[in-house]
Formats: sequence, structure tokens, C-alpha cells
Amino acid sequence: MPGKKKAQRNGKRKVPRQIKSTVLANNASPPPKGNGRRRVRAAGPRRGVQPHHVRGICSVTDPFCPASKNSKWPDGTSGNTMTEQFRGNATMSSSASGNGAAVFAPAAPFGLLVSASSTASTVTLAAGYSVYTGSATSMLATYGQEYRIVSMGVIARCVASATNASGVITLGTTGNVPVSTVITLGQEYYDELVMKAIQPGMEMSWIAVPKGPGARNFIPLSTTSDVSNDWSNLTIELSGCPVSISMVMVEWFVNVEFTIKPQQAISSIARPNPAKSSAAESAVSKVHTNLGSFIEGGVKQVETTIANHASAALSSLMDDPLESIAALFAMF
Repeated sequence: MPGKKKAQRNGKRKVPRQIKSTVLANNASPPPKGNGRRRVRAAGPRRGVQPHHVRGICSVTDPFCPASKNSKWPDGTSGNTMTEQFRGNATMSSSASGNGAAVFAPAAPFGLLVSASSTASTVTLAAGYSVYTGSATSMLATYGQEYRIVSMGVIARCVASATNASGVITLGTTGNVPVSTVITLGQEYYDELVMKAIQPGMEMSWIAVPKGPGARNFIPLSTTSDVSNDWSNLTIELSGCPVSISMVMVEWFVNVEFTIKPQQAISSIARPNPAKSSAAESAVSKVHTNLGSFIEGGVKQVETTIANHASAALSSLMDDPLESIAALFAMF
């Protein structure tokens, strides 16, 4: 009706929603879209790291890995090279004094120093050439001119019976150990050291580590183990054992790369050394630094441990191209 006012609605008056403006500080990131929750990538290898990358690094750091048999150090060395794996074992027995010692050195065909004589507290070392059985007919001895170590490892296992498994085994990482060295048991200074009670089931693995630039150089063949080639050596001491008993079986693996003598027919099947890869060199260095020389257990434990370290090392490489590693070991 004319003259009547509109009735007011009960309740609050509706106010239009205001749009807030956000001012970002310099270099600040805009707020996340969606529900505001930030997505976090699950822990694991960095995107781009593939199993064959890890396998490539393991082949030059894990001497027990099947791929290590044909592995070469990727530094782009000119000329064609060949590879060979030396593998064997040696038994360490206690002396009439209940002790013993041996040194395992990365040298071709293989370096071994064994106990020549001992007292209650010392062991005098001499070259143990019995371990070279079969090496005279090896490819390295027949066709090789110079060689270098790619990887080397040792596994020490208790082989004494349950009634005889007693005493202490000391495993120490050292530099070069000359022939005729006298070891004073329990008083040697080692870069790394593991002491364990000898008992059934005891198993300890050790991996040689490059200690200087000479570790990657090709050197002339030698039949002595008194060779300084910038690789770490392993010294094993036995003490407090039953007398004259086989205590420890030591299995060793040495993987070598070698150049061919001139005018050898086999040179036609030798392949070029892999191209230099800074990514591989960096990853290998990280593995050795973070892992150390000793791993408790045998081949399977070493494989798992090194694979994990290789994956972590590759994941930390933010600038180096992984493609170079992928091409290193294409033969596998």
C-alpha cells in the first residue's frame, strides 16, 4: 500500500567478503596451493639415480661383487686394457706359542706375508709364495705388461672346532708392510682396528682402500709383496689360541686391470678403458670415506652395506652427471 515502509528483515546485515592481499618479502616463495600442506618426497635415492648407477659404483668398491671381475677404473687411460680376478684362500694356524700373524697386501698376482718364526710376543714375517699357485699361467702373467689394483678384499672366518675356538683375533689396516717385518703382538699401531674373540661363526670382511694417487697408477708386475702402491694392507694377529691349531681361514679377492705386452694376439679383444667420470670418482671416494675398511659378516652383508653407501653417495651428487656412470659398465 502506498505510504507503507518496507519491513526490515531480522538478523545481521550480510557484508561482502573482502579479498586479502598478500605482500611477499624479497626472495620469498608464494604460499602453497591446495590445502596448504607441503609435499615431502619420501627418503631414498635422488631422482635420476638408477640401479645400474649403483651397480657401477659397487663394481669398483665391492671386491666380492660379481661385476667386479670385469671392472676397470674410469679415468680415461689411453690404450686398451684387460681384467682378471685372483681369488684364493690361506689358513692361519697358531704356533707353538699359541699366536700367529699374516699380512694381506694388494699386489699382483697377490701379496701375502706369513709367519716365518715367532716367540711368545712377536712374529717375524716372510713372503708366502704358496698362495701364487696357478698364477704363472694366468692371463696377467702371460700377456700383462703393467697392472693396477681396481679392488681387493679379504674375508676372515673361524674354522676351529667349538672346543678349540678360543683366543683373540686382531685385524688392523696399515700402510705398506715390508718383507721380514717383526710384529709385536698387541702393540702395533693401526689406522683402523677390530679385535674379536675367536668363536664359532665369527666372520669379518675387510676392503682395501686407496691411500694416495699412486693407487690408480699402472705399475710393473712383481712377484714380491713388498710393493708400495698407495693401497692399504691388512694385518691379522692371533693371540692366546690353543697351540698348533688351524684357527682362521682367510679368503681373498683381488681384481686387476692390466695393459698388454706389445705384439700380443690377444690385444685384439682388449677393450678401451672407460672414459673419465668425475661423478664416479666422487661417489667412490664418498663410499670409501663413509664406509671404512671393516664390515661384520660375509659376502652378502658386504653387498648390502656397500650398495646402501653407493646409493647415498650418488644421491648426494647434485651437479655431476649420472649419465657418465650409466655408460661405464655397459657390459653387464
